[in-house]
This record gives sequence, structure tokens and C-alpha cells, in this order.
Amino acid sequence: MKDRSNKITIYDIAQKLNLSASTVSRALQNNPLINLETREKIQHAAAEMGYVPNWIASSLRKKRSNILGLIVPRTSMYFQSTAISGIQHEAHKYGFSIVIGQSDETVAMEKELVHTFYSLRVDGLLAVASMFTTNVDHFNPFIKNNIPLVFYDRVPSDFQGYTITGDDFKGGFLATEHLIKQGCKRIAHFSGLLSCNLYQQRLAGYKAALAQYGISFDEKLVYINDLTMDAATIAAHQLFDSSQLPDGLFASNDSSAVAFIREAKNRSITIPQQIKVVGYSNDLSSRIISPTLTTIEQSGYNMGQKAVETIVQLINQEENVKVTKNFVFPVELIKRESSSL
Repeated sequence: MKDRSNKITIYDIAQKLNLSASTVSRALQNNPLINLETREKIQHAAAEMGYVPNWIASSLRKKRSNILGLIVPRTSMYFQSTAISGIQHEAHKYGFSIVIGQSDETVAMEKELVHTFYSLRVDGLLAVASMFTTNVDHFNPFIKNNIPLVFYDRVPSDFQGYTITGDDFKGGFLATEHLIKQGCKRIAHFSGLLSCNLYQQRLAGYKAALAQYGISFDEKLVYINDLTMDAATIAAHQLFDSSQLPDGLFASNDSSAVAFIREAKNRSITIPQQIKVVGYSNDLSSRIISPTLTTIEQSGYNMGQKAVETIVQLINQEENVKVTKNFVFPVELIKRESSSL
């Protein structure tokens, strides 16, 4: 058995089958110049011998790897998992493979992944910024070398390139307006960290809706955290222990809204009778929690597809195709039990 320093090559396969290395190489690429019977024979031998193509060497020869890098905060997040599905399906359609890296919401890991993907010579990079990413300096290997880079969902504030986002301002406005129309006058808001563009825009939409309907903004009703279940539970404790309860809550993600509803139940506070609640993302938990959660749909799958379509157009430098630089997806209010009697 060969060790890792002596991997199976096309020359080993050629020697075994008494064929030329060029014939083996073409067969492994499904070149129609090699007849089907020979191709199948070579491919079977390659699999049997444990041959693994050296795609880095191949990409150097072709100046194309047909691989896209993808950086996300966490694959376990519902929105990101649906976006990844859209990305993978769309990439396959264009003949690209996806290599995924998780930043775990840390800038340090994000930096490491950027340099890893650059070293791997991916044809382009799709990225969702971490909650703490405030600039794009560590993405410079791609930016300065004109390697296509597309941010979707979360975008660093100083990025001037191609972006795919949801209409977060409109989402914040719709959520808050809905609560106001349901009779709420004292509406709390659970926001993510304001270093992140999403939560800046959702907060701005919340403020705009209050202003439009003549309700004063009260900064004491805004709770800023990392939007985990634990952080939302702590925020809910603080809110319930305050001198005056709100009659509505707009949470910037569904998991925070779910944590709030659970804590309300623990305190025998009824939803929506006493407090009406709206979340954001339309993830699975919004349909499972009781009462079911009113939320904002932001189309993760479609956003993933659009991100791939954009980066492939940039990679291929398609003539007569105008690539939208900053594409914004519309959002939709999904009304459920948590906001209406």
C-alpha cells in the first residue's frame, strides 16, 4: 500500500493498464475522444486503486478551479442553512463545487478562512460577515487581485463591491407597523449588535415606523445583544422585571422571539393577549412554538441562488450581461398567532 507521500497518479494507472498517461488523463475527464469502453475501464481502475485527482494542479493548468469558497457564521443557523441549499443547487447548475468554512462569529477565524480559500485558488468567494466584522481589510487578497467576491446577508460597512441583501429596513418597518396596527403603543425591540448592517437597518425601520405613527422612541425599550437564546432570555428577564411591561415586541431573529415567548409563559404572561410578538427569518421554530410566531420572511434559498448567479457572471465576465451591484430582496410579513387575538 502506498503511503500519503506516494499517492496514486495517472502514471500508476497507465502502467497497470498498459496505456499512455495522456489517454488515462483524457478518460478521467470524460473526454469523448476516448471511446466509452476504455473510459469506463480506466475510471474503474482509478476508483479501485484509490486515485484522487490533484485539483490544485489541474486548476493551475486550466487557470480555473471550478470551486467557490463560502464563508458563513454558522451552518446551523436556519437562514444560513437555507441559503447554503440555494447556493449548492445553483452552483451545481453552473458546474461549480462549493467549499464551506464556518467563522463561528469570530473575525480571527474569518481571516484564516479568507487566506485558506485564497491559497486554494478558488474562482470566487461568497461571504457572510461575522457579527463583529467592521471592515474588509482581511478580504484584500481577493479585492486587490480582482478575484470575484460577493457578500450576502451581512455586509461590512466599508465594502464597496457586489452585495445580495434582504430589505432589512423594510422588514423592521413592517414588523413594527404590524404591532402598531394591532393596537400596541409600547413596543420593545431585541436588536443584534449594531456593528452589523442587518441590525442597524432593522432598528432604523423600527424607529421609522414609530415616528410615522406618532409614537415616541424610547431607548430603554431597545435591548442589544448577540441574539442567542441565552442572551434573549436574559433580555426578557430584564424586560419583565422593569417597572412597566411593553405591549409588543419586535425581535430581530426568531430564536430571540421564541426565547421571549417561553420566558413569558414561565411568568404566566399571555401571548398575544398581554404582549404581541413579531420575529424575523421565518425559521422552523416560528411554526413549532405555541402560539405560532408572526415573522418576516427573507428568502434565504433565493438569496443563495442570486449570490451564485452574480459571482458566476463576474467569474465568466459575461458580455452584454449587466450585473446588479447591490441586489436587494423584498421581505414579507407572515402573520401568525403571536400578534393577533
